[in-house]
Amino acid sequence: MNNFPYKLVVVNQLTESQLDESVMTCVRGYVDSPSVNVMTGGDKSLTGPLFRAMIRACLLAGRVYIAIAIDTGAIAGLALWFPPGKVLWQNDAQKNLGFNQFLESLSPKTREWWINTYGSALAPFIKTVLSPHTVESSWYLNCICVDPKYQRQGIATNLIKMVEQKAMTTSILALCTDTDTNVAVYKALHFQYKGEAPLPTPDDEYINVHCFSKPGARV
Repeated sequence: MNNFPYKLVVVNQLTESQLDESVMTCVRGYVDSPSVNVMTGGDKSLTGPLFRAMIRACLLAGRVYIAIAIDTGAIAGLALWFPPGKVLWQNDAQKNLGFNQFLESLSPKTREWWINTYGSALAPFIKTVLSPHTVESSWYLNCICVDPKYQRQGIATNLIKMVEQKAMTTSILALCTDTDTNVAVYKALHFQYKGEAPLPTPDDEYINVHCFSKPGARV
């Protein structure tokens, strides 16, 4: 599909069918993600519940941007952004929208990794990446994906630009990725590469998490 018409919108709620469609877009878009594989303990049946919990939490506390194909109404892509001062799963209100259920579905080893390793391993590095800014002045991109059949149409770029235009003079955009392909994409979008952090897995291995930041459009 070439140059298909689509529109970009920010949504405060999704119908159940739209939520299901958004989840499947993420499942298809992140099929080769090392991080998602680790987060689910390699259980592909839990990929959907993971993204469902992320999307629902973002609808509550963040900003959900979606790309809609005008001719069919299909969700072609989406981005989950958290504005300054907000982070994913920072309180019970967010966690009760699917994350706690997802956690209980994991193997004991993967659940223990989530509780004792994941956050503590990345938090210090991300704090360094954001410096001299903080979470209080950063737009953080937790998830962005485009359905494979709609890729290479500029959707991901425009989903980022929508927030870049909103960033105030004291704000930056920040994100992390786990694939070399995405590293190249974000460098092409003029994000500053801030380095990589080795994230321990439940199997005592490591995956590399690459972090980026970029000033808002008016900084």
